[in-house]
Amino acid sequence: MKNTSAILSGIVLFAVFFSFSCKKSALTPINQSPDATKESATQEDMVITPFGARPASQVHQIESGYALTYQGNHLVKVQSQTGKVAEDFGDQLQIQKNAEQSKKITSLSTSAVPGLGSGWITNAQNDVAVSGLTLFTTDWIVPSNPPANNGQLLYLFNGLQDGFTSTSHILQPVLQYGNNSRFGGNYWVINNWYASCQTCPAFYGTPVTVTPGTGLEGAMNGTANTNGTYNYTSKFWEIDNPTAPGPHRIHEYPANNSITVNNVPEMHYIYETMEAYNMQQSSNYPNGLCAMTNINARTGSGRSGAPINLNFIPYNVVTDVGQHTIVVSSQEVDLYFH
Repeated sequence: MKNTSAILSGIVLFAVFFSFSCKKSALTPINQSPDATKESATQEDMVITPFGARPASQVHQIESGYALTYQGNHLVKVQSQTGKVAEDFGDQLQIQKNAEQSKKITSLSTSAVPGLGSGWITNAQNDVAVSGLTLFTTDWIVPSNPPANNGQLLYLFNGLQDGFTSTSHILQPVLQYGNNSRFGGNYWVINNWYASCQTCPAFYGTPVTVTPGTGLEGAMNGTANTNGTYNYTSKFWEIDNPTAPGPHRIHEYPANNSITVNNVPEMHYIYETMEAYNMQQSSNYPNGLCAMTNINARTGSGRSGAPINLNFIPYNVVTDVGQHTIVVSSQEVDLYFH
């Protein structure tokens, strides 16, 4: 969250201890990777999600035709058409309480030589919360592959969340390079992710491989419920001729790549982020930058709703190879790899 299949041989699991406090700065990422210490060899296999590391048993794919729904404190997988419960992932409130008590997750390192910084690397966040958000989209182009591969993992995404504590909810359409121990490799894939706290289960759709130069739109839609909660869907669209001037046609990726979650707290914090793990050298990053463009936030009726004025603030958390964010305008945030 904001404040935070097989890996190549030689990867050693490390445990890290998060120093979350009950109150965080509204502009401080909450999922930053802290210093690592050696973990027991008996520890469960971990998946490095966009929310940090999770035990493999706590990372779940949501298949086509299913959605996540809160029923009281329980998060369940339901059939979208019938509402029938297919799986119960447990009392999330209790998991959140446990998260506050333990504040412990794990991360990756691959050699005795210290790697580069991990976690949220650089990002931009809108300076205030927004209310009644029903649409948030961002366009970007899949970068070239990194010149060197050392088992690195890179995430690029726009996202929404409801707060800045270890129990905050987060939803995001994610472009990934590398293997997270569940899917991926030395190529780019897109997927959509949801998690409801720092140590809660993490959920994703079906990964789809994309190639450098592909135009993407990461889109999140929200609908208010009468009880004050919201229903959200995160999905990807492909953009035709993304570098050409003027309007573009967009095509939705398969529905099984999307993810829907119902009856959650309103998500009103907006951000654009680069996240990375297991970086060993500068060339593990792509060349150049990733421009997050045509940023669009609205209330009301989706794409025809009333626009929300955005004012992004950049945060350069890790700069060991020159990574940084430049806010070009309210509609463009450039994430620099070097």
